Parts: sequence; C-alpha cells; structure tokens
Amino acid sequence: MEEMEEVARQVADFPRKTWESLRAQGALPPAFADRPYSGRFDGAGEAVPNVCLKVPTGGGKTLLAAASVARVFSGYLGRHAGLVLWVVPNEAIYRQTLKALADRDHPYRQILNVAAAGRVRILEKTSPLSRLDTESNLCVMLLMLQSAARQSKETLRFFRDRGNVLGFLPREDDIEAHWKLLEQVPNLDVYAPWGSHSDAAQELARRQKGSIVKSSLGNVMRLLRPMVVIDEGHHAYTENALRTLDGFNPSFLLELSATPRVVSERAGGSNILADVRGTDLDAAEMIKLPIHVEVRRWADWQSCLAASVAQLDALRREAEALRGDTQRYIRPILLVQVERTGADLRDAGFIHAEDAKAHLLQLGFSESQIAIKTSEKNDLKSPENIDLLSPTCAVRAIITKQALQEGWDCPFAYVLCALAAGRNQNAMTQLVGRVLRQPQVAKTGRAELDACYVFCHEARTADVVKSIKKSLETEGMGDLSISVRSDADDAEAPKPIRLKRRSEFASLRIFVPRVTWSETGHERRELVYESDVLQRLPWDRFDPSHLVHDW
Repeated sequence: MEEMEEVARQVADFPRKTWESLRAQGALPPAFADRPYSGRFDGAGEAVPNVCLKVPTGGGKTLLAAASVARVFSGYLGRHAGLVLWVVPNEAIYRQTLKALADRDHPYRQILNVAAAGRVRILEKTSPLSRLDTESNLCVMLLMLQSAARQSKETLRFFRDRGNVLGFLPREDDIEAHWKLLEQVPNLDVYAPWGSHSDAAQELARRQKGSIVKSSLGNVMRLLRPMVVIDEGHHAYTENALRTLDGFNPSFLLELSATPRVVSERAGGSNILADVRGTDLDAAEMIKLPIHVEVRRWADWQSCLAASVAQLDALRREAEALRGDTQRYIRPILLVQVERTGADLRDAGFIHAEDAKAHLLQLGFSESQIAIKTSEKNDLKSPENIDLLSPTCAVRAIITKQALQEGWDCPFAYVLCALAAGRNQNAMTQLVGRVLRQPQVAKTGRAELDACYVFCHEARTADVVKSIKKSLETEGMGDLSISVRSDADDAEAPKPIRLKRRSEFASLRIFVPRVTWSETGHERRELVYESDVLQRLPWDRFDPSHLVHDW
C-alpha cells in the first residue's frame, strides 16, 4: 500500500521527477542546473510540464516554438491533432506571428504542416471552433496576453458565452452530463445563481448539481487541455497571468524568453531547458558584431547626426560594392532617436523629430528616404514602406522616440544615432537591439557590413557603456563585448577659444550673403551644395576626355 502511495505521489508530480532526472544526467544548461525546479499546476491541481528555452532576441524563438510544437505533439502527446494556445505580449508580435503562421510558404507554417500532415488551422480568439476542427486538425490559436489576464475576466469575450464554439458541451437540458463534466474538470465556468460573477459564487455554483457549464472559449480551453506557448514569457509572471494561463489546464507549457524569470527557493520562475548565448548567435552568423560605439563631445546634435550619416554613406558604398560582386542586396538604414515627437512640442528646447528630418533633408536625403515612426505618425505603414527589405523601398532613415520596441525587426538597420542618449538612456537601451540582426542570416565577409554602429549625443562614456550592456542583457546577449570609441576621458573637455579681431578691424562691419533655395510649394531654405547643385548638374553630358589629354 505504501509503495502504491509512493508511485502515486511520483506520478502526480512527474514533471519534477523528470527534471531531477535530467539534472542527474547533466542534460541541463550548466549555468542553470543548480536552480530549483519550479512546479506549476492547472486549475484541477494536476502538475503541468513546463520548460523554458532561453533564446536571445533575433535567435529564432518563433522557429523554435513551431519545432517544439511538432516535437511535443508527436513525442509526448502522441497525436497530430489538437489545440495550441500561442500567447504573445503585444500587438506588434501578434501581427508578425499571425502573418508568418498564416503563410503556407513560410518556414514556421511548413514545420507545423509536416507535424500535422498538412492539416493546420490558424485561429484568432473570435474565430469559430468546433470539436471536429480539433479532432481533425492541429489548431493554433493566437492570443495577446492582455486578453486573458485582466482583473475582470468576465468582461472578456474569451470567457463569455458565445455561439461559435460547437460540439464541446452536453445539451443544456442534460443536467447529469453537465454534473459529470464538472466532476472531471472542476474549474469550468458555470452560470451562477442570481447572475453573480464573483469567484465565490462560481465556486458555490460548481458544487450544486443542476449548474450549467458556459459555452465559452475559456471553457473549451479547459476541456481540451491545450499546449500553451508563451512568447516573451517573462511578461507572463503577474498573478493574473499565472492564474489565467494555469487555469486553461495546459497539457504542456513552453516558455520562450531572452530574459527568463529567475527561480529561487521562495518564488517560482522559469525551468530553463536550453540556454542560447549571444556568442552562439554570432557563430551562427545571425547578428552583427562588434558593436562600435562613438561617444564624442559634439559641437551640437547636428554634428552627431552628420557623423552618423557619414557612417551610413560609407556602409552604402560597401553595400553597393557587395552587390556588384555577389548580387546580394543590402540597404543600410539609420535609426535616429529624438527627444520629442508631438506636433505641439516643437521649439521647446528639445530635439524634435521634425528638426531631425529637416537636417537629414539638408544632408541630401529625399522625402521618400525618411520615415517617422511615433505614436502619432507611422510612415512605415505606407504601402511603399511595408517591406523594408525590398529593393523597391527607398527608406534610409527612421526617426523615432521609443516606438521601435519588441516585435520590430529589420536586419538592414545598421546605425543608431541616439540624440536623446543624455536625457533618456532607457529609450536608447530599447533601441540598441534593433540594429543587431544580420541581413539574410549570413556574414558578408566585409568587416564594415558585419558590424553595427551607435553614435551618442551629450552622454558620458561610462553611462553609455552601462546602458548598452543593460540592453544586451535585456536581449539575452550579456556575454557579448562592445567596442567603444570616445574622448580620452570624461573630464572637462577643452573649451573653444574665441579669437578677437585685430584693432584695425575692430569696428569693421562685415556682411556675409546667405544663399537660399526656393522651390514651388516649399518654404525657402538654406542651399545645400551637394544635393541642390552637384546632384542637378547634367553629368551625362560632361566629357572629361580633354582633361585627361590636356591637363
């Protein structure tokens, strides 16, 4: 009898036993092998296998998630049909993942197609769902974390009674069948007496024979026991998120994160099964290294921006040479971080997006080559700018404050000009990871195109290095090194000396003409020699042969 109780105890928490076995075999990542196992239990109190893949940003988390779904269904669940609940943290990642999984030619979708013999359905939370769907197909439902982890979950469609989930519940008049279902799955939502929606009323109603189970998508999840995939899983450790996700009665829980929650003796966290390092991504040619950081005492922010553009132009020339040699297309892009973006905040003593754009125009950029991405304005949604990797796209500079965060991905981003680094280093920290991805996941063989660049305005070297290190740690790449070019130190920099006129010229008034440029429909502005004069010369009609012979 005691032996049977011991077996029952081990079976009840078999994920912990399995984890200890992996630890004994030395199969866990060395850096996390000694951390205690963090158990999770579903709404019925049963242990849920839960693991985390620690993968840096840009390391292919979505690809690994798709491959893991295939492995779990075939190797652990022993079937090819069922339900996967794929949870993402924000709208940007939601749209990006949905687009990839819905594309039958995309590698993510092809992995799922192989696992399910081509019978795959991609769903959103409002999509109709029937028992026949889940018995015949691998159904992948995308859900934003906020949609399932709010305080008042009764107000959410996910937990409301709805008419497009079919075949999962008994007829409403079959009281015995509903009672039996509640015995099997005790955390199903029911219609509580007097219309009360409190947890206490729900618990009381579940114990009363005659209660009717709601026909809600949330209840369908609890019945089907889906595999749950949590992208950017470190966001899913609030009390509401944990309670809701565990309450879906998952059969397996897979977390993917660059910065998993640390497990301690007192608090639960991520059970890290795989640890991918930043150096691993570099070896796989997935990121640009080194990170060159330029910290100077610029005369003004325009000088910092001009230096960034000079670096961008050097990269453009390298990219053109690369295309001439290999036909490989790369169009280096500059990210400009400003201090203000709102239309009513210009001329307030801060570096504004429109000011940065105006200076880029003076430096020779055209309107089509500049995109502004803010909460008020998003030029990246224009049809011609949707695919930044396309040769037909003209964008060479993107101006933002802090709008390019998780989920934004463009391997052509090479240079970050942090004009707000001195006042808002947190925003710069979020942007550094946006210039790390390597185009086409392959090194070019040209040192300039295999690196990325950060230019900082009005910031101390030590503060910048600290912020970039923090950014790399946030992206899961704290093991990478950076190259810093700065002033000799952060002591007082030499101040410019104002030269005085000689006495004979002290009272002389000197007038310097201001050359301007005017075009129909545009305000008069200062002349830019390179773009306004040199670019407009008819070079095709210029014959330099006489210079060669007569010079």
